[in-house]
Amino acid sequence: MHRQHIIYILIVLTAVFSAVLLPGQAKAQEYADRQWEFKVYAAYNLGGTSPIPLPAEIRKISSWNPGFGGTMAFQATRWLTPEWGITSGLGIDLKRMKIEADVLYWPTSLVVGEGDQTGTFSGTFSGKNKTNIRNGYLVLPVMAAWRPLEKWTFRLGGYVALQQDPLFEGSAADGYIRNGGPTGDRIDVEQASFDFSDKVRKYDAGLMLSADRKFNHRMAATGQLSWGFVPLFPSNFEGIANKMYNIYFALGIAYFL
Repeated sequence: MHRQHIIYILIVLTAVFSAVLLPGQAKAQEYADRQWEFKVYAAYNLGGTSPIPLPAEIRKISSWNPGFGGTMAFQATRWLTPEWGITSGLGIDLKRMKIEADVLYWPTSLVVGEGDQTGTFSGTFSGKNKTNIRNGYLVLPVMAAWRPLEKWTFRLGGYVALQQDPLFEGSAADGYIRNGGPTGDRIDVEQASFDFSDKVRKYDAGLMLSADRKFNHRMAATGQLSWGFVPLFPSNFEGIANKMYNIYFALGIAYFL
């Protein structure tokens, strides 16, 4: 994680927990009318795990499929005033994506062949690439809540997440790999595979932004953007040269308890 990202998240967490846990005796009467609000929600995840920006090696995206991925969570908001509050909670987040792309000199490692003819090659691949990503997280958000209107609530803050079920695999076809780099020996690839699931980081952290629009006092439409600041793979991983980040938008329904 970049240093400025760590500093940002620490500032948010420190400010939030200081406001909630350390109000002080002198302010006890001032905040005597705090109110709690609880909600559960379910939402469908749209987005992807991607380099930012897209590298030149990705020449064409042929297809993208978000798969069946979603978020289920419980959140509690403590209102400090009628308009401002603090939100935290716990959620289960499944981030999925299937993508097919044409690549040129894409740095990677491939398993080519079958049985005794199997070989692993690291270099630059040119051809068609299919990637399947499915990563499950246990998510803890901490956000400032703003309620400018009775039916609208907006939240902004950060989150930390623990990886529960990593999957990052795919295939390569109809191309070739330059073993060792762009000037290495050319090896034709009719069909090859890769599986980097065990290299995925065990945690994520980043920015979270959400909005609720109430239909009545119990039900609301909810949208939530989570933008990861932590690369999916550690810096010493050479299977993919570009840093990849989780960037997903969840759209769903919330119920207020």
